[in-house]
Amino acid sequence: MFACAFVALSEVGYYYLILPVLLAANYLNTAWGEFSNREILDELRMFYGCPATAMAKRVSGILLCAMIVWGISFVDRTNPPAGQLLFFSFCTGCLTGCFIVTLAHDLLHSHKKADILISGMLLTAAGIPHLAADHVAGHHRDVGLSKDPNISRINQSFYSYFVRLACSRLKESFLTQYGLPKYLSRKILFLNLKMLTILAGVWITIALCSRHPQKTLGFFLFQSFIAYLLYELINYIQHYGLFRKDEKEEITLALSWNCYYKYTNYILHLLPLHSIHHLPHHKRKIDVGQLKDGPRMPYLYFVMVLMALVP
Repeated sequence: MFACAFVALSEVGYYYLILPVLLAANYLNTAWGEFSNREILDELRMFYGCPATAMAKRVSGILLCAMIVWGISFVDRTNPPAGQLLFFSFCTGCLTGCFIVTLAHDLLHSHKKADILISGMLLTAAGIPHLAADHVAGHHRDVGLSKDPNISRINQSFYSYFVRLACSRLKESFLTQYGLPKYLSRKILFLNLKMLTILAGVWITIALCSRHPQKTLGFFLFQSFIAYLLYELINYIQHYGLFRKDEKEEITLALSWNCYYKYTNYILHLLPLHSIHHLPHHKRKIDVGQLKDGPRMPYLYFVMVLMALVP
């Protein structure tokens, strides 16, 4: 719905209104309130076990990919001046980071080939396809350990975290492959190179098929950067200062900050229930009364993002 609103607003020249709309919609957190423990259990069953929900995710994924294709076409048709192009790309990147990357993250954990394919499409549309292998082989395996670069240290600024993590992701994705056995390293390297080739093909296609290749390619790259920046901001916030002592210590609900508001969870595909997401599958059958035992984020995401950027 937000993507459709953005397209409609852009076509009449008011694309920038999507930002106040996104902010104003946070009122629904107050109106709808938080999940109870029982409601969380029901939502998890619905979100991961209902065929209609699975189909809704796939349709949403295809439509969100179409939004990026439309954005490229829009820039090529309208040929906006540099300032407008920059702000339009920023607005698109906000939608990409909020909705495309979070949906890609959810579908990435599916065991169905169609979902994994759509996840790859979404990450390519966001310009960050190497995050697929990085997220599963790196972050989920090492969550809470000091060697996991996704875990931000106490008093570490987001900016030093961002530079360190961006370099670490590229190194692990294309050089060291997380220290995994050789057969897995080769598989991950092949996957990352294949995804990088597809992404390069997207860049070349945009450049060759556009009347204004510098602007269309610039739009795609800048919205990708904003999406990636938001992705790392959320990582920084969700895992700030929460560690395990070593591999022997269990993965528990204490390893990520959570938001229990209904609206925020609905639009971010239950990603704010992050402690539950990181539990190993055999441990997810916990008592209903424990579902909200994880650390609670003190403010909503947009406030936390602002605090991370301007501490």
